[in-house]
Amino acid sequence: MTEYNRDELLTIIQMLAGITLTVGYAFSIAHFHSTVPAFALIGSAVGLAIIVGCWLGLKHLTFMLTIILTSIIYAIYFNFGAMFS
Repeated sequence: MTEYNRDELLTIIQMLAGITLTVGYAFSIAHFHSTVPAFALIGSAVGLAIIVGCWLGLKHLTFMLTIILTSIIYAIYFNFGAMFS
């Protein structure tokens, strides 16, 4: 496996890990509560991204951006009905 292929696989795995972590957290909040608190979901993702960024640096920037973006998307998804009612 070349170095380029290895880097691409690591990027894909980081994206999938970020999506899986955020989706699991969002669905567990939705399961245990009637509504998903959007700011808590986004705030926890930003906090985790800051922690990962401080510990590991910009090597895992893909993971950090993925959890922030998917938390914003799922906050909108779970609260879409409340925004327009």
